[in-house]
Amino acid sequence: MKTEESAPGAQSLAAAKSPTGTLAILDRSMLSQGITSAANTSFVDLSWEAYAKTAQYGISRDGKVIASLAAGVSNFRDTSVVAGTSYRYNVVPLDADTDAKARMWSMNVRVPVAPATGEDSARSLQTQAASEVRVMAAASTTTVTWVTFIPQSRIDGPPVGCDYGSGYQYGGDGHGYDWTSPSYRTAVSAVIDWGSKSVNGNVSIGTTHVYRNGALVAQKTAAANDSGAKKMGSGSNYVDVRMVTHSGNPFCHLNAIDGAFSIHLTQGGNYSIFSGNHRQMPNHYVYIYNGGRVTDVYKRDAVSPLCLAGSILCELANFYGSGSF
Repeated sequence: MKTEESAPGAQSLAAAKSPTGTLAILDRSMLSQGITSAANTSFVDLSWEAYAKTAQYGISRDGKVIASLAAGVSNFRDTSVVAGTSYRYNVVPLDADTDAKARMWSMNVRVPVAPATGEDSARSLQTQAASEVRVMAAASTTTVTWVTFIPQSRIDGPPVGCDYGSGYQYGGDGHGYDWTSPSYRTAVSAVIDWGSKSVNGNVSIGTTHVYRNGALVAQKTAAANDSGAKKMGSGSNYVDVRMVTHSGNPFCHLNAIDGAFSIHLTQGGNYSIFSGNHRQMPNHYVYIYNGGRVTDVYKRDAVSPLCLAGSILCELANFYGSGSF
């Protein structure tokens, strides 16, 4: 699409012509992830990069399925929209279990309002695009946090691989997927400053406690030298962040809490994890904090405490997820 009458400083959100030649508000903030949207007062257009020429997709809006597309179709127009309303769309690949390139997209789209009586429609869209940019600019920071935790209060030590094995217990965190809990094995966060497009990374490691017959026999905190969060790149309305966790149990020597992922976030409130994997011990939880609102991004339960005894017993799991916050 050729951008026209762009709002000042809005390279990713502007008044533009849709493929049919109709003027709309174009959101290209997720273009690097393979999807764009265009919204007019009477429609929303979505277009995306299919993983294969015969790929088939389903479309949902605000959690309700509204279309199942024919094979090979990689665009969709929704005409059942209300001017001035915001919608969340999911573009979901169907029957793609065997193709690693298949992925889901999610986008927040706001349908513009009709121009006032006597107002030029192009000028109205330009003004609304500029207004949305100003609203986005008002959001000062967004924080992505990745924690790992052991949901049990205590777990039995593995028979091999640790200084304290059979007959001992390791302290857990005693909670589920609760972003307010102060207890965890590892925590990595990335604070995005939207004004400067900078990323401030923080790391914290929970202390490991060892028990025998209910009594504490040892405690130690692992180093966090190989964990962190950093900026990969940015544009007018997005930041890409790389997050890494690597922390071994200080009493075990064959494995570690380990993983990394890359995430694309837009100031308009969309996110997409586009690569990454992790060992499946302990539980993994990624969430976004934005203006007092918390959005769950990724949850994965641990497969087995035997992961503590060696990576051969603990396969990798892929990070995934896209949505809005």
